[in-house]
Amino acid sequence: MSGNDSTSVNREYYERMSPGQRDYWSKMAAPVHRVETFVAEVKQLAPGSLVDMGCGNGILLGALHAVLPSAELAGLDLARPLVEENARLMPWAKFLARNLQEPFETPFEWEARFDLATASEVIEHLDQPERLLENARRLLKSGGRLMLSTQSGPVRETEQLVGHRRHFSAEQMKTLLENNGFVAERVWNTGFPFHDLSKWYANLEPEKSMDEFGERAYGLKQNAVCAALRLAFRFNSNGRGAQLFAIARRP
Repeated sequence: MSGNDSTSVNREYYERMSPGQRDYWSKMAAPVHRVETFVAEVKQLAPGSLVDMGCGNGILLGALHAVLPSAELAGLDLARPLVEENARLMPWAKFLARNLQEPFETPFEWEARFDLATASEVIEHLDQPERLLENARRLLKSGGRLMLSTQSGPVRETEQLVGHRRHFSAEQMKTLLENNGFVAERVWNTGFPFHDLSKWYANLEPEKSMDEFGERAYGLKQNAVCAALRLAFRFNSNGRGAQLFAIARRP
């Protein structure tokens, strides 16, 4: 593979997991809001088994375990070091290292095993997003659901630096899901105005923003910005904005 394909870019960025990345996922308003949204929606669906596709450092799985303590939980991720660390820290879940942009092997040990698959901020990283949906179908039982989050609007420089390939409108996402074997039940945007404004502001000086909020451990300034944004996000729209969520069913 070339150094510019999405697998290489994603592995290079996420396998090193800098202190700033860890702080970003646990403190910044956008990822905190996503976790809260997933937890609220998944709690309503009450699955007995769940797999997180692109589980990263396991923050979402940890939050879901807190509200679904008896559910069978599992995670898949491209970055083997994260998978190994998750397995050590989260003995209540099972983990596999897999490239979600490549078809799973046949036979696959997790075939048709789960009631729900989640994929938070994954599909925008893939050159072939339909492969993620193909793999999700294989993981899900008949009637199982997929919940994903991604972004709408332009792919800005900060997003290119972390491996985003494309963003989706709600209509594009609905079409993609339905063209790949799912019934789109809900597709909706959130985040206006503060999520959108924070993305715009970060891209005024993208390299500085990435250094301050994606590389070094957060200090007083970064923690204060995160706290202010988490408060501001409480006033975001639940019907428009750059953050996109979707829930779809495997027939």
